[in-house]
Amino acid sequence: MFIPEALTGTGYKIVLLIHVLAVIIGFAPLWLTPVMVRLTAAGDKAAADGLEVSILRFSLPGIGLAGFLGFGLAGMSEKYYRMSQAWLSIAAVLWIVLLAVLFFVARPAIKAFRDGDAAARGRIMMATGVSHLILVVTLYLMIFKPGA
Repeated sequence: MFIPEALTGTGYKIVLLIHVLAVIIGFAPLWLTPVMVRLTAAGDKAAADGLEVSILRFSLPGIGLAGFLGFGLAGMSEKYYRMSQAWLSIAAVLWIVLLAVLFFVARPAIKAFRDGDAAARGRIMMATGVSHLILVVTLYLMIFKPGA
């Protein structure tokens, strides 16, 4: 299998490494959200604070950085991948949707849930489910690159 020089250079590999690490850092807290919500519902104030911190300090910045690095990778490999390719455009739109869900749905719902609003639990779980679905679809797009 031929792999172009632009995709095997040291600079590209370093940006790709940081991109993948940012994805891991961004999504790891989202996998713990159901456990943290359960602990918070049981009255654990530290779990409530941990839930808020994990989204605000890890998920949002990690996913934000991952997206910007993804644009950087696309720019570094513009000879092979272009934003006009459907898989890359769809991934960019999903990244924006994910950031919006985390910032405008999950973040306020977590704060409300922490402050005792039991109804906010559903919004937290919905945002978590949407985030997981976006991760799976985006991974599919990044790995298989349909239409490339």
